[in-house]
Amino acid sequence: MYNIIPFIIILVCLAVILSIVIKKLPLLAAFDINSIPEEKESQTRKKIMEERLERKAKVFYGKIKPFVKLVANFLQRKYKSLQEGIVRLEEKYKSKAQKEILVTKEEFQNSEKKMENLLAEGGDLAKKENFEEAEKKYLDILNLDPKNIAAYRGLGEIYFSQRQYEEAIQTFMHILKISKDDVPAFFQLAEIYYKLENFDKALVYSNKALSNSPKNPKYLDLLLNICIVTKNKDLAITTLAKFKEVNPENAKIAEFENKIKEL
Repeated sequence: MYNIIPFIIILVCLAVILSIVIKKLPLLAAFDINSIPEEKESQTRKKIMEERLERKAKVFYGKIKPFVKLVANFLQRKYKSLQEGIVRLEEKYKSKAQKEILVTKEEFQNSEKKMENLLAEGGDLAKKENFEEAEKKYLDILNLDPKNIAAYRGLGEIYFSQRQYEEAIQTFMHILKISKDDVPAFFQLAEIYYKLENFDKALVYSNKALSNSPKNPKYLDLLLNICIVTKNKDLAITTLAKFKEVNPENAKIAEFENKIKEL
């Protein structure tokens, strides 16, 4: 029992201290730190420094203001002079371009004739399977006219003949960049993908070719072969009917009919 007395005394003391603190809390909350002389002095110094800096900035700007104005006027004059120079250059090059166009028109017929000759030579060389020399002829045409579709087509056919299918695909794709609805390019891509056994793409390009030229027997022939390989009997029957309509004397009709029956 005597051991608990000190503990009770400690608790009583803590209760008294806590009571005093609670009573003094309102006074602590109302205490203004700005009432401390040192704090007031610090704030005063800060305000004086800010006002002094502001005055110095105004004085400095007043001194450099004429110089700033002078530089601004100089830059404005330079900008105006530069604009006038650009206008003069535009007029000069416009005049030069017009002269060059006149020269091009005068030389146009000679250039066209030269490209026709190169195209014919390239075709003859390709028929003789002299593909390397034929390729050079087509490249010579493209040096004269970088968008010559006939030259690109000749190159694509050379690559196809040599089974360089990736090069052929790139070439015919480039033709479609120049002319997005080039029907022969669609058909030639369909042929390449058929050779590569990529029948999905072959069907896509075959349909694109036929949508622009629905009665072309060559295009219908390829589509029939794609349908037979992929066992698409319904499309094969529809395509064969069109094939008979446009080319009723074709010897392959009976062969196609037998293959379709086996699907």
